[in-house]
Amino acid sequence: MKIYVLCTGFSARSIDHLTLQNIQNIVYSEFNSAFPNQPVPEIEVCDANAPKYDMVIVLEKYPTEGVNNPIQRGQEMAKGIARRLSSVLPKEICYSGRVACKQQKDVPGVGTDIGSKAPAPESDNLEDEYKRLAAQFQAEPPRYTFSRLVISEEVKKSLLSAIAILENRQVLFEDWGLGSIMSPSVLLNLYGSSGTGKTMAAEAIADRLKKKIIRASYADIESKYHGEGPKRLKGIFRAAKEQDAVLFIDEADSMLSARLTDTSESSSQTINSMRSQLLMSLEEHDGIVIFATNLIENYDKAFLTRLVCVEMERPDFQARKEIWKRHLYPVGEGAKLNIPLSEDVDLDKLAEYDFCGRDIRNAVKQGCINAVIKNPGTVTQENLLEACATTQAELDRLHNISNPDVLRGRKTTDEDKAKIVAKIADKFSAAAKEMVDEDP
Repeated sequence: MKIYVLCTGFSARSIDHLTLQNIQNIVYSEFNSAFPNQPVPEIEVCDANAPKYDMVIVLEKYPTEGVNNPIQRGQEMAKGIARRLSSVLPKEICYSGRVACKQQKDVPGVGTDIGSKAPAPESDNLEDEYKRLAAQFQAEPPRYTFSRLVISEEVKKSLLSAIAILENRQVLFEDWGLGSIMSPSVLLNLYGSSGTGKTMAAEAIADRLKKKIIRASYADIESKYHGEGPKRLKGIFRAAKEQDAVLFIDEADSMLSARLTDTSESSSQTINSMRSQLLMSLEEHDGIVIFATNLIENYDKAFLTRLVCVEMERPDFQARKEIWKRHLYPVGEGAKLNIPLSEDVDLDKLAEYDFCGRDIRNAVKQGCINAVIKNPGTVTQENLLEACATTQAELDRLHNISNPDVLRGRKTTDEDKAKIVAKIADKFSAAAKEMVDEDP
């Protein structure tokens, strides 16, 4: 699919490269919204004559597979582009918001000699800028291996299956020729509640692939300068390619959530431009990108269809017991852990606390601090249980601040539901009584 963007009410040569790139991002974003799950189109910006419009979007043809009312969707696409262009075009252009969407067969000369092609956004200066941005993201050796992960066999199988593409890249994509019909990239999404090992899993995958890892979050990519975010995003993908590194993007829901429809503010436009740039970068990338989120329900469907999603589950009793063991006792060759534990340490009792891996790590740290203060030389079961109580109290405090009526990270039991209903009923009862008392 190719899309021609005909600049008719102004000349593409009169605007800078960043504005051209923003136009391309808007067109791609609205195309993907109107015609989801389509191949990434090639977008060419040209100058042309059409006095009735400021811009004409010309599609080779309307996508029809799995699409209802393609002509209507094309019109909706044009309206979306028209609305968003006002936030990126310079005021001196006097943009009036007139945008049309046509098929190539209805616009004579498109693709042949319709006018001079606009300058490519990838100018030499912009190329230097991408090199500079890519240099800001340096890959580092992974800190964890699969031997450190405590996950179910099902989750482990899902992770290994996802990365098998890269482990067998030569056979699959060159010997068997799959490279002619699909990209060898791996787009993996790890989701689950906080502290369930998403970051550890990403680093374990990098270790398994014998690659370094680039860690980033939305905060690392966004910028206070308009138009800088999409460039930084492109820079980080370039860094991952140049360094042959695993790209790990944490808190991905900030970037992969549903695109904003109210784009009157420049910040909204920037966010949508970043998401459009992310879609294009994912399509072009031929390595592995791992996303992590606690809020997969907020993801845009356009992204979900491109990702292999693996849920990182909260540990059950046996998993918690194993995590305690790996945090208290040296495991594996070259282990440096050397905590002086007393004989009364009982992993079964400790595992009764419904902690995730991060909570257990915090409890071990607090238990060692308790031991240093009270009984230097030995870490006892009492030290660890006291640490568990402290950790639980802190979790409850944070939970009550954020949401007092839903248990943190756990399914609400029937007893919990009954308490919540009773609490609401009491509030209504009190309110009703107050109304009766006040009724003359």
